[in-house]
This record gives sequence, structure tokens and C-alpha cells, in this order.
Amino acid sequence: MTSSERSERMAELVKSAVDCGPERWVAFLDEECGSDPAMRAEIESLLQEDEGASQFIEGQALHLAAKSFVREGAFHAGQTIGDYEIVSLIGSGGMGEVYLAEDRELHRKVALKLVRRSMASEDMIHHFKREEHLLASLNHPNIAQLYGGGVSTDGIPFFAMEYVEGERLDQYCDERGLATKERLQLFRKVCSAVMYAHQRLVIHRDLKPANIRVTPEGEPKLLDFGIAKLLDSEDAPGSGQTLTLQGVMTPEYASPEQVGGGSITTTSDVYSLGVVLYKLLTGQSPYRTRTNRPEEIARAITEQEPTRPSTAILKLLSAPNHKSPLTTHDSRSLRGDLDNIVLMAMRKEPARRYASVGQFSEDIRRHLTGLPVVARKDTVSYRAGKFVTRHRIGVAAAALIVLSLVGGIIATLIQVRTARRERAKAEAISGFLQKTLNASNPDTNSSNQLTVKDLLDDASKRLATEELSDQPEVKAELQRIIGASYLSLGQYDLAQQNLTAALQTQTRIAGEDGVETLKTGVFIASLWAGAKGDYAKANKFYLANLPRLRAEQKKGTVSADYLGAALNGFALLRRAQGDSKEAESLLREELALQPYVSSEQKNNLGVAQAILALTLADQGKFDEAIKIVREKIAAIREKKREANTELAASLTGLGSFLLENGQTGESLENLREAEAIYRKLYSDANLQLGDNLRLQAQALFSESKHSEAEVRINETLKIYRAATSQQFINYATALIVQGLIYSQTGRTDEAEKLLREAVRIRTENMPETHFLRATANGVLGEFLTAQKRFPEAEPFLLASHESLEKSQAANSPRTRRARQRLANLYDAWNKPEQAAPYRALLTSSAPAEPTR
Repeated sequence: MTSSERSERMAELVKSAVDCGPERWVAFLDEECGSDPAMRAEIESLLQEDEGASQFIEGQALHLAAKSFVREGAFHAGQTIGDYEIVSLIGSGGMGEVYLAEDRELHRKVALKLVRRSMASEDMIHHFKREEHLLASLNHPNIAQLYGGGVSTDGIPFFAMEYVEGERLDQYCDERGLATKERLQLFRKVCSAVMYAHQRLVIHRDLKPANIRVTPEGEPKLLDFGIAKLLDSEDAPGSGQTLTLQGVMTPEYASPEQVGGGSITTTSDVYSLGVVLYKLLTGQSPYRTRTNRPEEIARAITEQEPTRPSTAILKLLSAPNHKSPLTTHDSRSLRGDLDNIVLMAMRKEPARRYASVGQFSEDIRRHLTGLPVVARKDTVSYRAGKFVTRHRIGVAAAALIVLSLVGGIIATLIQVRTARRERAKAEAISGFLQKTLNASNPDTNSSNQLTVKDLLDDASKRLATEELSDQPEVKAELQRIIGASYLSLGQYDLAQQNLTAALQTQTRIAGEDGVETLKTGVFIASLWAGAKGDYAKANKFYLANLPRLRAEQKKGTVSADYLGAALNGFALLRRAQGDSKEAESLLREELALQPYVSSEQKNNLGVAQAILALTLADQGKFDEAIKIVREKIAAIREKKREANTELAASLTGLGSFLLENGQTGESLENLREAEAIYRKLYSDANLQLGDNLRLQAQALFSESKHSEAEVRINETLKIYRAATSQQFINYATALIVQGLIYSQTGRTDEAEKLLREAVRIRTENMPETHFLRATANGVLGEFLTAQKRFPEAEPFLLASHESLEKSQAANSPRTRRARQRLANLYDAWNKPEQAAPYRALLTSSAPAEPTR
């Protein structure tokens, strides 16, 4: 073997070892280098040095010498390239190196990619510059972003990319034990990014798990478009291009046309995505080979038919000493649609695959939502399609007759069976409810003073026994009804108890994807998003199920009431997470459902209008918010309807907006009227009552009625601590109000502890741009100013003002208050020249007359 051949062979082995992962290196090298211990020792040395590098980028060019993978670092820690300071070498690719660097101007980590000195030929530099242009055109949340580029002082081109800290796609899924559904949802995000690139005439050509990293937030990021190809670029035949990239790929994930040197199109990426999905769902490669030699893998890709994914899992599970996290349940979940979807993406002939990544992703979505998929069994569908083509007229006529007969019979049988089942369920539910209502009959209850909660308690206890145990579907539906009723009354623990019991039964009967399971999940997510403050769980549910709820509502299988409830819960969640604009969009979608919801749900739409006004106020649009709730209150009063939650929510919202606008007297009038309604309708532990009392405490504090304010804020915190967690959006606000009261009544040490705790909670649970995080900083800064601790106060007040300037509408009272605090700080600190700009801004943004 010549020196050149040896170097090429080492390059192949290093690349294959990196692909198979450190846990398989020993077995791999035993097989490949058993007869050449010197080569093995050198490869092991390279792999040890390169182990960290593979976490970001992997080499693709198999024609490079093995030493070019690691040892030829062009720069060292501390050196600068443009505005970037090198930290360390994190990856070596076929055409360049990747360094972790620090952007000295913006103070952020970047991945800096450079051409190797030894390879900086005119053709390579030309390709590298084109790569920079290509990446600059891709702006997608799931594609690593290009920040900029340039040329080093010694003529080496470079560009700075987003530094992605995350795990390989397959490792991320396996280590967290993600279910098939969760893996598919994550994979669809990858498809979205590839589809985006295809729409901009870019093919990736090296899609594999190592080039897809999942961030700690659970977002996949596609890396390394360095070997991508512009469809309309100079790569076209006859362009005279001298740089050949045909062999630049990872054989295991390459399409048959890639390994065979054929034409590369978007369906080549479809194939590679099919292999990625195969590995994601089965934990193994679709092809069986004895070694990882590229030529053997290429032969398998072009000649072997991949094992069906469901069968591959069963074979894996039957193997001795297998350590796979997969189970026979995973095999069952793949059988049928998913088998066909994956194999259609991986068909040998490009024309018989999915026509686009979008069609591939859509078939997965249809599977997830229970709809028919485009993919069909390969052999039967393919041969049947050929037969139909040859005998189109005869087949069509016969099919119409058979379909009409069979379809009519099946439809009739289904309708009869469904009607019988629904009638039986209705009779059982009616009988149970009749027993419950009889408890309030004067003949059976001497006191005749039972409340709605009493009736729910009685019903809940009876269902917790063996009653209706022979009709689990009916029992679960009743538990959902009771749980939802408890939720509306603010009885959160009892709501969770009944809803959880219903969900467990429905999951056992219909599976995780059952319609009844989905409907109960809507109420549980509302509980998470509201009372429990478990935003992570709620967010996961809404992202996964809102698209399906929309589809089911259009089909008529789920009523608009459930979709409206989900939109409302997600809006509250997004508001708590600082995205008031998305919350506004979700609420407007909910309000558009008015023609389709039940009469009972129409009252909740009134509450949604009050929440919509809150999202507008979050953005500093107080005039618009006040206008909405005033009109709503007027409409309710005009109808002379009995006081209800719709009116209470509107009055509370108006009180909140008037308070921030400085109209405390009118604010208190509205808040107290709403309080009376809440106390009539709900228990004393209801979160909406707690929010109302908190606002009253704020209003009373602003009028210097500290004793009254303290009574109300203590009651508020008692409700919050009993019903929810510190993550609840208004919990920290209550601590701030209590801290302010303490600060004005001589308890400064306790006040500072409360204010700092509020800032901590907001910092840990809210994004930097959330206005509530800014207001917490502002209040603490104002407190420290009053204590003459000016250097401590300044950073809090500056951060508060900067954030509010970005998040609030022009002339917002929140922004004016932040400016006032800064002006007061610098005046008290004897720095009039620094106070002057904020005084000037206050003069130029003087508030208009309050909205009446």
C-alpha cells in the first residue's frame, strides 16, 4: 500500500469511526485494523484528539489524508481573526476547520469556519466564498445562522456562524426516551428547515443525525451546509467548474444516485431524511453490512432492500444482550403507515419517492392526526397502479360498483353501532346525573342547602367507588365533566384528581391519540397553564395538539368548545412567557369561533375578550385595552344579565388598566364590584379572586392606605400559595406589593428580601424581554434609591428602562415611570447631567388626558 493509499484508507476509517460513535470504536478497530497495529494506534490517537470536535461538525471529504482531520490547526487560542478571538479548535471538516471563538464586539460565542492553509487553492477559496454566500441566504430558526464573513490577514477566508450547543438528534431522542410521536414531531421541524432550503434552491446533500443538533430547549438545528449545491449556480453542467464535490458525502446516509455518481436533486435529501428517520425510529441502520467500508455501504444502498422498520425493531429485541431503549410497543406503533412512509422516502428510484420534503412531512402529519397517508405498501400499490394504468376504464367501472355496495354496508353498520353505543352512554350518564340531582330534593335532604360543590363532591365520591366500573367510557366522561366543573370553581386539586382519573381510563381504552383522551387533555393543560404554573408541560401539550384540535374541529369530531378552551389556555401561557402578541393572535382566533361554540361557551368568550385587553395592555396599548373592556361592560349591563364571570373579568381588567393609568379611585370601584361577583360564584381559594385582591392592594397602596392594602395582599398570597406555584405569573407581583407596603411601614429589611425574591423569580421564569421582569427590576431599583444605595440601584433601573423601551407602545405609562425613576436616581445622586436626558424625555412624552 502506497503512502497516498494508506493516508486515504486512514481518512476513511477515521470518518467511519466518528460516524459510528465512541462506544463502538473498539469493536470497529478490531475488525478493520486487526492485521495492522501501527495503523490502529495512529487512528486511536487521532480519534482521542478529535472526540470533542465531532460534537459540532464532522469531516465529509473521504479523499483527504487522515492527519488533515485533526492535527493541522491553523490558529491557536488567543489569536484574533477580524473581530473574533479564538478559544479552541472544535472541529475539522474536509475543506476547513471550525473554531470556537468569542465575538469581541457583541460578546457572544461563535463557530468560526476557515479553509485549511494547505488547501487554500484558488478553486477551494472560490468554493468557500460561495459557501458563505449560500449560508447567508438561509434564515430559518432550525438552521444554524450565519453572522458574517471575511478574510484573515494572511488571505484565508472565514465566516462566523451561530455556535450550537446541543446533542445529536438520535442521542437526544434516545437519552430522553422520547416516544414515537415525540420523535416524529421533532423530525417534522427538521423537514421544515430542509424544505425552506429547497425553496431557496439549496440541497444539503449530507443530512445525518450528526449534522442535526438539538438545543437544550428542544429545538433542532441543521448544521454544515458546506457541501450544499445551488440548483441554479455554476455547478450546472458545462459551467467549467474544476472543483469536484461528487464524493463529498456520508455514505451511510447517501442516496443511490449519490453513491452511483448520478444527478443530485431535492429527492436525494428526501432519501437521506428517510434514512435519518429510519435510524431515529429503530435505532439502527436500514442496511446490513459486515464492515463500514464506503464501497460496501454503497453496494448495500444500491442493491439491498431495507428491512421494514417494525420488523427491524423486533429483530433487534430478539438479539441476545441487546441494550436498546425500544420496546415491542414501538414496533406496533410503526407497523402500517410509518413502515410505508419511511420506505417510500427511501425508494431506490428518485421518481418513486416523495416528490418533496414537504410531502414527506405532510404524510407524517396526516399519520399523527389519524388521516390517510399518501404512502402505500410498495409491492401491492406499485403493481396495482400499473394494472390500473393498463385497464383504467374497466377497473374504474368495477371499483365504483364495489365501493358503492361495500361503502354503503360499512357506513350503515358503523352508524348503527355508533348510535347504539352513544345511546347507551347517554342513558348511563343521564341515570347517574339524575341520582346526583336527587340529592338536592327536599324529600331526600332536609336542609336543602346543598351547593354546586356539594353535588360535585357527592358525584366524585360515588365515581371513586365501584359505581359504573362496568362502563369505563361512561365513568371517564363523567369524571371529565366533574373535573372541568371543579376547575371552573377554582377547586384545583379536586379538578386534577378527577381529570387525571378520566385521562388514565381514556388512554387505556383509546390510546394516547384517542379523541376522548385529547378532549380531557385540554382541561388538564388549562390546569397546568393556570393554577399549577407548570408551563413546560402545558406548552408541550399545546404545541403538539393544537394543530390536531383545529383539524378535528373542522371535521366535526371535536366541538369548537374544546378548541376554544385550548386556544384560551395557550394564550394565557404565551402571555406568561412574555409573548403578548402571539397571545393576542390566539385569543382573536378563539373569538372567531363564536358562531360555532355552545351557548355555555359564549360566556367564556366574554372572558377571552377581557384577556385580549390584558395582552394589549402588556404591550402598553392602554387606550385600546380600556376601550375594549368599557364596551364589553356596557353591553353586559345593557342586557341586564345576572352577574357572571364575564362581567367580573371585564371589571377586573378595567380596574387593572385604570390603576396603571393613575386613575385609582375608579379602579377600586370596578375591582370591588368584581370581587363581590367572584365571592358569590367561587370559593375563597379561587385564583381570579386572588388576582382581584392583589390589584386592590396595589390601588390602596398608591393611595397610602397601607393597612388596608396589607390585609388584601396577605389574603392574595394565602390564595396563591394554596392554589399554585411561584411560576404563576402574578405570584412575584404579589411579593412586590407586599415588599412596597413593608418599605413604607418601616420594615425595610423584610421589604428588600421580598423585592429581591420577586426579581429572582421573574429572572428565572421569564424571558429578558418580558415587561413584568422589567417592572420588578424597576421597583427594586427605586427601593435601593430610597435607601441611598445609588450604585446598586443604577443597573436595575437602566435594565428596566431599556427593556420597556423595546416592549411597550409609545408614551406608555410604564416607560414614563422608568424614566422618572432614573431621573430621580441621578438627581438624588447629585448627577444632574445624567438626569437631564430622562427629564427631557419625560417632558416630550407628557401623558394625554386619561381615557374615560
